[in-house]
Amino acid sequence: MSGLLSIIQTLDVSIYFFDQLAYYRSASRIRCSEYCLLSLTRGDFVANKRHINQGVVAANGASQQSSSSYNRRIVLDVIRRAGSASRKEIVDLVSLSPQTVANITYELQSAGLIKTGRIKSRKSRGQPPISFSLNANGGASIGVSLEPGYAKAALVDLAGEVIVCREAAIAGDDQASCLQVVLGLTDSIIKDYPGKRVWGIGVALPGPLHIDDNDLLGPTAFAKWQDHAIFNALHQRSGLSVYYSVDSIAGALGEILYGAAKQLNDFYYLHFGVGLGGVLVPAQSVYQGFNGNATELGHVPIVPNGESCYCGNRGCLERYVSLHALKEALFIKDNTVLNKDLINTLLTNNNEDLNKWIQSAGQVFRSAVCFIENSLDPATIIIGGTAPTALIEKLLDATHPLLKSVRSHVDSLFPRLQMAEHGEDSSMLGAAALPIYEMTSPRMSAMQNSLQRSSEIGDVLGLYSTKKVSRL
Repeated sequence: MSGLLSIIQTLDVSIYFFDQLAYYRSASRIRCSEYCLLSLTRGDFVANKRHINQGVVAANGASQQSSSSYNRRIVLDVIRRAGSASRKEIVDLVSLSPQTVANITYELQSAGLIKTGRIKSRKSRGQPPISFSLNANGGASIGVSLEPGYAKAALVDLAGEVIVCREAAIAGDDQASCLQVVLGLTDSIIKDYPGKRVWGIGVALPGPLHIDDNDLLGPTAFAKWQDHAIFNALHQRSGLSVYYSVDSIAGALGEILYGAAKQLNDFYYLHFGVGLGGVLVPAQSVYQGFNGNATELGHVPIVPNGESCYCGNRGCLERYVSLHALKEALFIKDNTVLNKDLINTLLTNNNEDLNKWIQSAGQVFRSAVCFIENSLDPATIIIGGTAPTALIEKLLDATHPLLKSVRSHVDSLFPRLQMAEHGEDSSMLGAAALPIYEMTSPRMSAMQNSLQRSSEIGDVLGLYSTKKVSRL
């Protein structure tokens, strides 16, 4: 571990450069089988090919002890994505020696991150081989989904199972009102589950974040926030590291760890909530853009000379496809929360205004899907968010038939559009995924920021961050 730390301290600029190089190569038109990840060998960087085996994409490990933390993350990632894997299967996927894989699985098991079982096979003789799977009880995180008027929080284990969930209305959209509600939710969870090894708190909220012009935010985000001091207060109160991100980024990471994108290398994630956001995910890493705000699909003008938008443009997608747009179509006052129960009641009663909005929004959304596919060519578009699942399903029905695009006649294993695996909980689970993703994903950038070991898990997986509040 000290060897890797020494190299990182000395070559942190080089690590960042090459990590970003690999990242942008993955975003280009290079095939997955040709894509290379970087690993450290005696202080030099070497390119190792990625392998595909039964849908699981894994990076090669590095053979030197200096890269032990990186190798552990790779092995853990392979086990997570495969569900379970034998030692031989891991060796074949990551191209590390059998002894190295044996050492790593022992270390991961000792840290409580994985558990063992036996592979059941009728054809094999003798003792079945040992298989490794993720230990759901090895850790947990708290995920908080924030939107104007509403907050939802949950304690989630390593396998993405919700242990407990709490929700509450927010009276105002200023930081003080939000902080009071969020602290109430997280305090009660921490108090009720004191024995859990909680890795941190993740918060998902509408974007864009850290911009100078608050006029861009409007009613679908927290326009009254002058800064993000709420996260510092949350850290001080809980004593846990706090990770925050735009809800579409959090949702995409949640699908990578727990949902429909486990076996996907490239996809586009759409967050359908009070507003509408989206993010491109090349090589299982979200593309955030120059300032971390490459998520604002909702503010792309899609209807010529259309509805005036609070961002200053006209015809923006969010003005037609979002819960806020639905709220306006139903003539609901601004201070009334359009919640899941109300929407489901309207759907059950076959409400005329709601049906009219669905048909209208579906036609606009068709154009948006065509735009995403022709400009980014993702394997699939996954739709999640805080909107009720039944509403999104109705919207997707109204979107078909889809317009022709570069994805129209591609022979693909994946549909052009699909639902997020966890429906309206995808944002909350995505928030919970933020600390776990930072702690476990095999990315050198997640291991370079820092200077000291933060915990037992930090020792094993190479987390050296001293930051207490981080944006992902």
